[in-house]
Amino acid sequence: MLLSFDGQLFQRTNGETGEKLEQVLEEDSLKEKHCAIWGASMQSADFLLDEERAQKFCFQLLKNYWGKINLFFYNSFHEANFNVDIANEKMEQFFSQPKNKQQLFSFLHTQGEVEFEQLVEFIFAKPIRTPLAQTGLDKIYVQKVNNRFFIQPIYSEYAAYWKTVGAKKIYSLFLQLPLKKFARPAELMALLKILLAGQLTVNRIATIIHKLVQKVDYENPKSDELKQLHILNVRTHFTSGRRHMLKLRKCIYVLQQNWSTGQFALNNKEHTLLGYMLFQEAVYKKNHMNILVQGMYLIEEERLNDHAIELVVEYADVLNSMNPQPHALVKDYRQNYLEHVFYELIDSVVKEERFERGVGLLKNYELATCTTIFELLHTNDPDAILHTIEATVQRDIAGLVDGSAQLIRESLATWQSEYLNKDSEFYTIANMTSQHVCNLLKLLFYAEQDLLVEKLLAIYKKYLLIPEHFYDLRHFIERRTVITR
Repeated sequence: MLLSFDGQLFQRTNGETGEKLEQVLEEDSLKEKHCAIWGASMQSADFLLDEERAQKFCFQLLKNYWGKINLFFYNSFHEANFNVDIANEKMEQFFSQPKNKQQLFSFLHTQGEVEFEQLVEFIFAKPIRTPLAQTGLDKIYVQKVNNRFFIQPIYSEYAAYWKTVGAKKIYSLFLQLPLKKFARPAELMALLKILLAGQLTVNRIATIIHKLVQKVDYENPKSDELKQLHILNVRTHFTSGRRHMLKLRKCIYVLQQNWSTGQFALNNKEHTLLGYMLFQEAVYKKNHMNILVQGMYLIEEERLNDHAIELVVEYADVLNSMNPQPHALVKDYRQNYLEHVFYELIDSVVKEERFERGVGLLKNYELATCTTIFELLHTNDPDAILHTIEATVQRDIAGLVDGSAQLIRESLATWQSEYLNKDSEFYTIANMTSQHVCNLLKLLFYAEQDLLVEKLLAIYKKYLLIPEHFYDLRHFIERRTVITR
């Protein structure tokens, strides 16, 4: 079941993209000035639907493809205490009542993007985990534009073709309509990126987005929607590889300058997002002074922590969302954005010899080390709990090797035999933790935390020692000893 516009286009292109699609679109737009951003465009009036027609099409489409639950989903519904026959009756009952047409369309429009599993949850009012749906329809996109609707089904057959067609439609909308006509322009531009993913290189996609945002910027007055497009453009540079990462700082500075004042000025959350990208750009370039500047900005006044949930939800392409592990010392510090900030900050304060600042980080922020070391730095009786450091490290290693703390002895043996092997699954974590622990030891040595240094060094040599890190640590201690004599 195809929209009339999609059906005609499919027949004329034989389901081909590239030159064939461009040729057909150019034939239809000979009177238009050709746009060099991404080839020919489509006439938006040809594919946007009025609400009544959009409702009818979506209702019939989902009824045809998703209106019947076959035995492929038997186990999923059985686990959710649903009989497949009863579930089918409920589905048929829903799609047999035309009054549900408006309710369904409201759901589709609100979501923007819907897959089979979401429809099941909508109809049954409870989540039911289903395997990848073998229905012939992968998903459907619904967005309001110019008081009409952009509808794009992604069919399982020729999926790449339908993604390209959907992307061309969105591209055309931004070329032809003023921004005020879009209900959710930033979401639609993000959808353009999603549809192009896998069809073009990340470099090409970033270039298209950049030029398209520039064109929209030139033709529209300032608004919050336009600002969000600028931010999305910067995020695209951030996630599009080396070439665009090198342009990131300039893009951010231009954005900050253009949106620094007025009604639509950047808010604290947006400043924090940009600060985080500048921090990661400094990490990428190994610029330790900039790491210090941007990292301290993020943790001061709890900026990154205060906006964490909003940032992860709204900008998941920039910030990962794995929960921090303050109790752990042996871990992949890149898995959580805040832990990674502290990891890089500690490394930079050591390399720049800002030892007082580094010691302050250890004493003021639990995530700069781990719960056990943080507590040791604040106790009046460190002797009583020094032994807990080794227990912490052993527990961390057992969790990584075995997934639990039940087989500690066996896990430690496996770890010690494998972690130095660069092909080992543990090497990356071991290398990162070794570097971090050596940095902690340097700061603790500077702070004259002798008992803690002695205990942590013994544990390091037992479980985490990487020769090049250890030699560097030993050289540091020798040099500091000479300086302080």
